[in-house]
Amino acid sequence: MENILINENMWIDFSSKKTLTDSYYNSCKKDFHWRNAIFSFLKKWYDNESVLSVSTSGTTGSPKIIFLKKKHMFERAIKTVEFLKLEKRGIRGLLCLSPDFIAAKMFLVRAIIFKWKIYCVPPSSNPLINIKECFDIISMVPMQVFFSLKYLEYIKIILIGGCSISNFLEKKLQNISTICYETYGMTETLGHIALRKINGSNKLTFYKSFQDIHLSVDERNCLKIYSMDSFIQTNDIVHMISSDTFYWIGRYDNVINSGGIKIIPELIEKNISSFIPFHKRFFISSIPDKIFGEKIVLIIEGDPFPFKLPEVIFNGKNKFYKPKNIFFFPHFIENSLGKVRRKEIMKKLIQKIKT
Repeated sequence: MENILINENMWIDFSSKKTLTDSYYNSCKKDFHWRNAIFSFLKKWYDNESVLSVSTSGTTGSPKIIFLKKKHMFERAIKTVEFLKLEKRGIRGLLCLSPDFIAAKMFLVRAIIFKWKIYCVPPSSNPLINIKECFDIISMVPMQVFFSLKYLEYIKIILIGGCSISNFLEKKLQNISTICYETYGMTETLGHIALRKINGSNKLTFYKSFQDIHLSVDERNCLKIYSMDSFIQTNDIVHMISSDTFYWIGRYDNVINSGGIKIIPELIEKNISSFIPFHKRFFISSIPDKIFGEKIVLIIEGDPFPFKLPEVIFNGKNKFYKPKNIFFFPHFIENSLGKVRRKEIMKKLIQKIKT
């Protein structure tokens, strides 16, 4: 094992000359799963095996175990750090994502390679609430960014992933000095393979992939990715601008067929996001309908309250995209990355409607 120093406050200094021993692993309290998961990953990274087993996030189904080559993770980590110009020594990072998933693992790999000093905190919706020190980089999901807006002054660069950023949050990020990137990627691609700068100078409306990535689309306009000698077929509907740039539109899994019209929920969500109370999570889905086959509905998290979408946003052809009903769901079901499990929520909701 390489030389690492970890103190009791969960600082990990990968540039240290002291050694992280097995006795330190064993001294960890068993109830700190997030901490043990970090140590477990580090031990596996430094062992003699060439591959690592990693769990996918389960965006559209049950999580599964896949095997990733360490040399590919190494190469992917270098691409990100070089792009962000964080190769110099003394970089300070903050790790606040679940160590069980690829985003946190790749954060650790970058720290190992470039000898960063990182501060690890338990995954939570508001990980910066007690942070009073400055950091060069952090990776977060949109929910964490939203609840951390007033603390972002301590962060130089944020990588935001796990799910798409709402229009409301993106507008909020225009008023801060922190450099914000929305990321595109998944476990199978070893984390993100494309970035979109969403604030400051040179901000973009589209994703731009790294130079070693080759992209195309299938007959559904779903993204095909060629990376690290492997091919990945996604269910992400995109609009290709060039061979290395694209707009993300939505998930093919979520497409609604209402009266013969194919509707992408994510497009409606962007259109109505500014009319939904900012503190409320929501999504567009469908329920079975005798006439249309599927009927568009709006699901809002929390207790019911008087709410109606403005008629003006559904004028003309947009009338087909108007939700026919609004339902309230007490607490959205989500995975460890904060991704909303739409299908599970709709299954429970439809069962409730039937009863």
